[in-house]
Parts: sequence; C-alpha cells; structure tokens
Amino acid sequence: MNKSACFAGSFYPENPEELTKLLDSCKQQEKVFYKSKAILVPHAGIYYSGHAAMSAYQHLEMNENIFIFAPAHHVNFKNIALPKYTYFDTPLGSLEVNNRLIKEIVEKFPAVISDEVFEHEHSIEVQLPFIQHVFNPHIQSAVDFVKGLKKIGKKFRIIPILVGKCDYRMISDIMSTYWENSSFVITSDLSHYYSHSECRQLDSYTATIIETGKLDFLEPHQACGMICIKGLLDFANNNECSLIRNMMYNSGDISNDKNKVVGYGSWFLYNDSTNDYIENFYSKYLLKVVKTAIWGALNGEDFIPNNVPAVLAQYGASFVTLNKKGNLRGCIGSVYPTKPLILDLIDNAKNAAFHDPRFNPLDITEFEDLQISISLLSSIERINFKDERDLLSKIYPHGVIIAERERRAVYLPVVWEQLPERDVFLNSLKEKAGLPPNYFSKSIEAYKFDATYITE
Repeated sequence: MNKSACFAGSFYPENPEELTKLLDSCKQQEKVFYKSKAILVPHAGIYYSGHAAMSAYQHLEMNENIFIFAPAHHVNFKNIALPKYTYFDTPLGSLEVNNRLIKEIVEKFPAVISDEVFEHEHSIEVQLPFIQHVFNPHIQSAVDFVKGLKKIGKKFRIIPILVGKCDYRMISDIMSTYWENSSFVITSDLSHYYSHSECRQLDSYTATIIETGKLDFLEPHQACGMICIKGLLDFANNNECSLIRNMMYNSGDISNDKNKVVGYGSWFLYNDSTNDYIENFYSKYLLKVVKTAIWGALNGEDFIPNNVPAVLAQYGASFVTLNKKGNLRGCIGSVYPTKPLILDLIDNAKNAAFHDPRFNPLDITEFEDLQISISLLSSIERINFKDERDLLSKIYPHGVIIAERERRAVYLPVVWEQLPERDVFLNSLKEKAGLPPNYFSKSIEAYKFDATYITE
C-alpha cells in the first residue's frame, strides 16, 4: 500500500520538473569534505527551508536503511509511531519502506504501527524529495525505482518514525542498535513566531547548545522537534561525536516578513571534535585569514572575510601565536568562546601583532618573517582537587588556567614542551599569575582544556 503525497503543491512543487529545479537551486557550491551517517534538518516548505536542508543532505552518506525521525504535529501519542505503508510517494516517484525492520523495531522498543498518524504529517513527507534527489535523482515509478536500484547494486529503504511523548534516549538507542547499515535524518525546525531579531538571538543560543552537546539546557520552546534533537545529541555525546553546522537562517530572510518568523538550521554528525574537523579541512583557510587580517591592519584596513564556512561561525576560543625567526613575537588568545570562531581568530591575530604588552607593535618590515600558529581550544573543565599534590596529578598534558581572586594565568598545552616537570609547570604558572611559586591555598581554582594546533 502506498502513502500518497499530501503536501505536493503547497510545501513543494507538484510538477516533477519544477521540484527537481527547486532542489537543484538549493544545492550548495561549497565542497563536501565529509560524508556523515546522521544529519539534523528543518521540515518547513522547501521554498523556505530548502537551502538549509539540502546543505546537510549533501553530506549524508547512503546506506541500505535511511531512518527519518520527525516530530508529530497533529496526533498525540506516547513513544514512537511507524507506518504499515510499503511505499511513500512523491512527484519524483516512490520510496520503499523497510517493513521487516519496522516489525523488528516494534518488538524491541515501545512503539505502535499506525498509518493514521502519518496521513497528514508534513515533517516526514518534506524529507522524501531530498532523499530521492540526492541518492537517486530520477523521476520514476515505484517499480522502476526498485529495478533501477537493483541494477546499479545500491538499494535503500526508508524507516519513517514519528516521535510522540517519549524519552529522547529511545532515539539514541535506536540509532545505536541500527548504526552499522543505516543513515539517520533527524528533523526539527527551530524557534516559532518570534520577531526576526528575537529568532536570531534564540536560535543562536540553541545552535551553541547543539554544537556543545549541552542537551540539558534545551527547552521545548526552542524547537518543535526537541525530543528528536536531544536524541541525536545524546547519541553524539555517548560516541564522542560533534554536530557541525551547515547553515542557519529564518523565514524572514526569505519572505522579508520580519514579524513572526520560523527558524531553520542544519547540522551533520562528525565522528570527532569540531576542532578536529576544522584542522582537517580548514587549516589553510584559517592561516590565510589570520595572515590577511594582520596584513590589512598593517595597511590601515579592516579585513572582513566573505562567504565564511558555517562551521567557523560556531562560537569558539582560540590563541594566535606569532614567531619571528624561531623567537616568540606575540601571543594573544581567549580561553572562553564569546564570539564566532572566525571573528575570535581575527581579533586575536591583530592583538598578538599589535597589542601584546611584551613586544612593540609589529612593523610592516617584519611581516615576511612571521611564522603563524593557531590554537583551537576545547571547552574548559574545572579541576576538583584536595591539595596541591592531587592537582599536580591531574594537570598533564592539558592546558591549565589557575585563578586566585583577581589573579589569573593560563598556559597552553604546548608549554609542556618547555616545562615538562609538573611542579615546575605549575610554579611557573603561579608566577605568571603574580603569585609566589610556592603559594597554595584552598581558595585557588584550576581549570583544564585541550587544544588543536594549526601551524604554517
């Protein structure tokens, strides 16, 4: 039995050629460096949220099962619901449902099988044209769809799941259970019906939570699919993965109606830290940005980069270190993320060149001799300790911050290369903070972090 398309002609074009043209127009020209098994995308009309969704779908890895987790907007139920349908139709053809796997899921997890809850639900249907367009970009019937995939040896089936009132950890558990041969689409719009400026502020806060994995700070009013988002974040946290931003905007940016808007954002799952992703794929770009910012300042110009990759718009903390012929020439940074990483790096580059109190401002004649090093900092974690001996046992090989009232100092992890003995490292850090090297008190605070290095 086929599930007919209910929203063709409203959420997206009913004409196959028009729909294909719209999906093509949503594709991003930026190179895709990484294919992911899980993405987070919006589910509004493709005219509005299509660019955000497609930017993530271009990163989605094809597997034999494609799970779609979406919030139910019209029917109330507990836990999750799955369909009896064998195919879901769109103007681009039919997508086969993995009914065998659905029966297995119902046996393992608290769930119901019901076509009724899917009948007028847009959150699932809006995803289907993207899946068809990215993985099998042809207009075809259900029979041709299956034959065509068999012919090229690549067959996939969908597992549509509507999420009701349930524990978000169920989503994480299902992802873990079926991870090996599956890809996962998690869908949620962001804030609803705030003003344009309020939406941008709230969605930026939500994005920071998503990107740092602090799911306990998420509230229902921030997104319609909050349970879905929490389930993805729980899986990411349990598997030491990160969510990398693709794109974020709101309906007011499309329609120019700024009064009551809906926020859209998209991310893909990366199997390591965000800093690791940036190091792997954007090292040359960041070194060029830092160098250009310093050169611009030397010539009295403010450097503002265009078309910044979305991952570099995520909040981040960084240090910029300048060396000249092997000797330190300036080092300034931030230990807490207070702005987008790209802006943090530009500010720190100029501060290291012109405002490090240990050195005179950089002269234009020195520019060609500079060697640039960038440090991308992880989140800060407080160190709990009983005494100084306990503290010494916990600081290596991390970057360390100590604070005693208004006195504060930080060493990057790289300092261990110069000060490999723990007591010497800590005593030197105390002196940097303006404390005696043998100073210790119960009120002293210590924090640790790690860093990813990018050097010329």
